[in-house]
Amino acid sequence: MEEPEVTVLDVESSYLSESMQQKLNKLWGQPNETENFTIFRAPCNIRKTKKNLFEPFVVSIGPFHRGHTSLHSMEEKKWRFLRDFLSRGHHINMNLCISEMKLLEERTRRCYSESVNLDSNAFVEMMLLDGCFVLEFFLKCYEGNSNSIFEVGWNSAFILSDLRLLENQIPFFVVEKLYEIGIQPDDRMNFLNYLASFMARGPTGNSSIPNPPSTIHHLVHLCYHCSVPNPGKPVVLSSKSFDLSRMLSPSRIKYLLLGFLLRVLRFPVTRSRAPAIPFATGNRSVMVIPCATELQDTGVKFRPKLSPCHMFDISFDHGVLEIPRLQITDDTKPLFANLVAFEQCKLGEIKAHLTSFASFLDSLVNTQKDVMILQQCGIIENCLSSEEELTRFFNQVSEGAVLMEDHFLAELFIEVNRYCESTWNRQRARFLHDYFSSPWAAISLIAALILLVLTCVQSFFAVYAYFVPPSSR
Repeated sequence: MEEPEVTVLDVESSYLSESMQQKLNKLWGQPNETENFTIFRAPCNIRKTKKNLFEPFVVSIGPFHRGHTSLHSMEEKKWRFLRDFLSRGHHINMNLCISEMKLLEERTRRCYSESVNLDSNAFVEMMLLDGCFVLEFFLKCYEGNSNSIFEVGWNSAFILSDLRLLENQIPFFVVEKLYEIGIQPDDRMNFLNYLASFMARGPTGNSSIPNPPSTIHHLVHLCYHCSVPNPGKPVVLSSKSFDLSRMLSPSRIKYLLLGFLLRVLRFPVTRSRAPAIPFATGNRSVMVIPCATELQDTGVKFRPKLSPCHMFDISFDHGVLEIPRLQITDDTKPLFANLVAFEQCKLGEIKAHLTSFASFLDSLVNTQKDVMILQQCGIIENCLSSEEELTRFFNQVSEGAVLMEDHFLAELFIEVNRYCESTWNRQRARFLHDYFSSPWAAISLIAALILLVLTCVQSFFAVYAYFVPPSSR
């Protein structure tokens, strides 16, 4: 019986099959198993215009930026922090730590959205070094042991900023396990609040977690829960609601009277008209609002909210937009960008409140003039180098992010657009712009009113003299 002829094609197919099977064998998990990744690279559509906000400056944590030459100076520091951790008690030893890390190796690998090309020993070494660095950094900050942190010449603010980057993370259960081994077991709540006091520094943070989730994925996740609570819907009072006290207010009566007189007289006062504002219609009304300059031209007033419950506590009441004060610093930029990126990676699991807020700021600020308006109103404190830099940041922070139509501030967007599209509000704003934007325009209007009054008085006496001649008095 003849043996089947083996062709070159069969050999190549067999080689390819074996090669592909080897790659499949390297995958973690089982077929058809749901992959619950928790640590991601920032989405490309968000990352492309602000790459520097997602890359570490002084220290790498986890595998994504491991080995970068610009971060090499901190690698020796990790070993020193490991030595400091092992010296915290006689019960702590290297073998115990390595054994515990090996038990967590597979679970840790499966947290990353990309395969990590490190053998078991190298991966466990990374877990132990990075986990001890994170834990020792916070412990030394808490204990006031600044010399151990600054001896390499880096400010702790740079390290803290790197620890709040989405791509620069290690699973939180690794840090928790090391805390249990070396510090204090079964004290999770105090440990979380202790870390929260450091991680949430900035304009958005709280010093504790009132209702911590059962699982914290990593430090960015912890920072998210400190910075982004689960607020209720924003306070939005309809601009169409009838308010008798407002309708009969002196200012409202003044505008009605002056508008009526001007229509009757058609007095030719020289003025420059404000350009028409293109307002959003249809589905766009829940996605964008006019910028601060356009809103101001339409009569919207900006006020800082004095006692906000959280940074999303925005309200809109009859043309008054109240926004909590917001301080923007160099630390705020990467914090905002990475929290937005985290929301985008977990869209199916969490509500994108921060993405909605970032889109609100992006709509509100188009130019440096918009920034200046919000600064003058006391809403924004700009600690960056210029208004131009702040404008660029606001325009980039939500760029590429997906905003759902039912987002957190959708109702506020609708009401603001509805207010701006109102004929009365636009005419009133135009009237104020045309006749009260400069002293000369106001003087011309007053002169017209005086002329009207004198004309009416003259007409009255003329008519009175006709019907009641002097001889009949």
